[in-house]
Amino acid sequence: MAKLHVEGAQASEAGRWMVRLNIKHRAGIERYGVARLTNTANGKAIDVLLLGHNRDDAIFMPYDIRERLGIAKGGELDFSLRKIGLWGLLRWYVRSPDPAVFIPARIAVIGLLLAIVGLIPAWLPPICSIILSVVR
Repeated sequence: MAKLHVEGAQASEAGRWMVRLNIKHRAGIERYGVARLTNTANGKAIDVLLLGHNRDDAIFMPYDIRERLGIAKGGELDFSLRKIGLWGLLRWYVRSPDPAVFIPARIAVIGLLLAIVGLIPAWLPPICSIILSVVR
């Protein structure tokens, strides 16, 4: 991919797990898509949310992402992007360090598990009757 100048995120986006990148460098990944961003110089990679930006000569990311990728603000980043699949997207939601993302995701997972546990008593009598009719 291209080598882009690394800029810091806007003040309102500090601490958010997102990267702003011009559409021509997003490798066909749509806005609000989650992708694996890899620093090709050192091989470090991270899953990030991609948003757009007008400048096509820079990539904008907060301190935490720059730190994990091993790149300094003001440096040049030679990177590659790869869209992640459904399981990668779900993993990103649950593992994201951004509380605005992981808290609702974890509540949803807990709700799904409770729904599954709630279905067990409803399915138990028919399953037991089938087992008893086979055994007799």
